[in-house]
Amino acid sequence: ENELKTLVTSLPKEDVSNLSRAIELLESRPRGVQQMCSQHSTLRFDASRAVPKKLMVEILEGLRSVPSSANTQPWTIVVVQGDKKAQLVAELVAKLDANDAGTAEYADLPSAMIPRMEKAVSEYKKDQQANVEGTKSAIASAPLHVLVTAPTGPCLKEEPVVDGVYLDMGSAMTAISMCAHDLGLGVHCDFSVAKYGSVYKEVLGDEFPEDHFVICGISLGYGCDSQPVAALNRLPVDETTRWMACDPAWLTAPATAMSPSSYGLMHLVSSRHCSHTLDVSKVVPKELISDVLAGARCVTSIANSQPWAVTVIQGEARDKLSKAMLDYFDAGNNGGQSYKKYSTQNTARMQKGKDQYGFELYEQRHGLQRDDAEGRRQKYRPNYEFWGAPVLLLLNLPKSSVAGTFVDVGSFMYGLLVAMHSHGLGGKPLGSVAKFTELCREVLGDAAMPQEEHLVCGICIGWPKDGRDPREMPDWYPSRLAMDETTRFVSNSDWA
Repeated sequence: ENELKTLVTSLPKEDVSNLSRAIELLESRPRGVQQMCSQHSTLRFDASRAVPKKLMVEILEGLRSVPSSANTQPWTIVVVQGDKKAQLVAELVAKLDANDAGTAEYADLPSAMIPRMEKAVSEYKKDQQANVEGTKSAIASAPLHVLVTAPTGPCLKEEPVVDGVYLDMGSAMTAISMCAHDLGLGVHCDFSVAKYGSVYKEVLGDEFPEDHFVICGISLGYGCDSQPVAALNRLPVDETTRWMACDPAWLTAPATAMSPSSYGLMHLVSSRHCSHTLDVSKVVPKELISDVLAGARCVTSIANSQPWAVTVIQGEARDKLSKAMLDYFDAGNNGGQSYKKYSTQNTARMQKGKDQYGFELYEQRHGLQRDDAEGRRQKYRPNYEFWGAPVLLLLNLPKSSVAGTFVDVGSFMYGLLVAMHSHGLGGKPLGSVAKFTELCREVLGDAAMPQEEHLVCGICIGWPKDGRDPREMPDWYPSRLAMDETTRFVSNSDWA
């Protein structure tokens, strides 16, 4: 305390004022963003303290609100507890002790990484043995081992593989982690166990989803009182964010206090939805966008690689881009992503979610027939008006990205959506914007939309019209599959 006082009194008056203002702003930060920034990896759990099944069900019910490509909800979650969990852990630990490299079913990291990714990964892998010991400790002591699995058809067999499904997996994994954190549980996400798919299939047998593979394992439980934790360094917001497509006056406007809120991550995950009526005239301050980005950067990424890049579009550039996209769309152009977003090999369950979405949006909500292509096209058009949002984020990845990189950007994208929601902001992911990558580059320039990057999606951000608080009053959203359709419990019969 004395050292802190000495430091503060030695600062210039202007710096003291800035420090005081920064503390004020942090204290007014919404609870949800504070929780996102406090997330960490638990390395040792209290094995004697069971997690009630109803808590796990609550987490999985929250997962149902997660957005996915065309509402396909491609994940299958396997919750392992009790005797099967003990058997599974014994086999996994034996593999790790034997330094068994396993077999990777999907590529987790690109062979060629951009410099900041390479630096972050090298730092993470500096003490690989400590990482392995942390994994062993977590999976051995946690009472629950949760698998996030993906369908092999779109992800492994289709050519090219469907990157959009991997993106959805990252969002699902992050939603589980956030809900668990809010409910007081420790969380340890681990991608290395995905190499031991044969172990999971052997131990779980018919309980392992047919034609699926493991994306990651999540250890869940109550942390020990003196638990060791792993808090990884995150890149500064400005190292992954480009602000050149914003009005100078907006960038330099005086900071205003944030509005504190008590909504925790469980509520925010469960209540988050896409907003379609945003107020273009109501300013979203830059410091709110910065805080959203700061919260989202705390999500888990493979080997802490943090591969994403964000371009913020606002003001004159936003209006110019919207007009160019509308003109291009109205001329009959549909465009296309530079990566594969949708599958031609949807599972029956994925197709059910997609069909449900199409029926509820176009036929029930808008009264359009299935064959009314022009009517549906006109309902798609507001995507290029960004649904009235005054701010648009372009979410990018290096073109060297592999499946695991898309898992990471799915995690980050979902982090952005929850942080926005925590502040009472509305918006939605816009895969539609990624169809016009070259147009973005033409309008904004190479610096804002680099040649060596994929445009994964846009995210529009604004205040809902009519003063609606999206944390309490949702906009329209499609039905989701029942939890039982996307979840399997492998547990002792007396787990309650």
